[in-house]
Amino acid sequence: MLAPALISVCLFQFMWTMNDFLGPLIYLSSVDKYPVSLALKLSIDTTEAFAWNRILAMSVLTIMPALVVFFMAQKYFIEGISAGGIKG
Repeated sequence: MLAPALISVCLFQFMWTMNDFLGPLIYLSSVDKYPVSLALKLSIDTTEAFAWNRILAMSVLTIMPALVVFFMAQKYFIEGISAGGIKG
């Protein structure tokens, strides 16, 4: 009964850390240690024209791990969300 709830918590934590932008921007000083979200933002140059094909390709590669984890854990995610609403 506890497994779906734990998997839901792990899934939320994974998604939160994948989408974290401000924390690494504040705490990391080396560009080599930046996560993918910051690398994507740094690839957009404000002085020149955007290379949309590269930005969109990098965006797809960025979202792929989160999608794979979500679809692999979707059954447990739904069970964990609905387990709290069952009375009895």
